[in-house]
Amino acid sequence: NDPQIKVDVIYSNEASEISSTESEGYNVIHHTVKQIHPDAVVIPGLLIGGTDTKWYGELCDDVYRFVPSFLGTEDLKRFHGHDELITVKNFEQTVNFFHHLLTNFDKSFEVEFHDEL
Repeated sequence: NDPQIKVDVIYSNEASEISSTESEGYNVIHHTVKQIHPDAVVIPGLLIGGTDTKWYGELCDDVYRFVPSFLGTEDLKRFHGHDELITVKNFEQTVNFFHHLLTNFDKSFEVEFHDEL
């Protein structure tokens, strides 16, 4: 409320929709986390900042932004900065998680086969 301060919005995006915690996608993510880290507590959270997932909002009902890595203070300093990288251990954990996620997601759907047209 200071008349000497003026703010102009140069660029902005609308907030993304809230993704369901009752969906098949969320349940598969939850199951996969518990499968790999049985003692983990899985809860929805808020991701601040922009991601490329903004382009998926019109393609599907739910969009989940999830990083299956253990990130420490030093890791966070490298995001979008000089020497942006993750450790080999984090890379291995990420690959392992997504391998399990895709395997579990594949199992969650029954495939219906059709006769040739």
